[in-house]
Amino acid sequence: MKPYLVAAALAAATALPAAALEMGQPLPYLTLEDQHGGSHALTGELDTLIFTRDKAGSDVATAALDGVEQAQMEASRTVYVADISIMPSIITSMFALPKMRKQPWLTLMDNKGDATATFPHQANEVTLVRFDGGQVSEIRFFTDSDELKDALAL
Repeated sequence: MKPYLVAAALAAATALPAAALEMGQPLPYLTLEDQHGGSHALTGELDTLIFTRDKAGSDVATAALDGVEQAQMEASRTVYVADISIMPSIITSMFALPKMRKQPWLTLMDNKGDATATFPHQANEVTLVRFDGGQVSEIRFFTDSDELKDALAL
């Protein structure tokens, strides 16, 4: 009987959703892979998070980051995260990853969609999340790359 209780408790614990990334909340600890296969941990040492979940948002973010180098991203403690889980794997491997590998900045990728499931987003937009003292202090959404570029000040 006891093994069933343990199994039920474990199943319930893994079924509960993670806390939403919202105002006043900390960034959950995540480890994501970049477009080159490197593994990166997201921690509270972050000032700005750029997040996209669809192609339209990705296009806006890519245009806003045009000309930005990884060193600038690191200096401003900015990270770009993309949920690529809805992209068919053949498209990812044949087109998206080769294109992303040419970019001078790192894009951390959520391949399954579960790591970023609680990140705020709006369809066809880029989410910009600011952190102060490890807590979310601002959440904004962008459809215009020039406005996003101005907000990033990179």
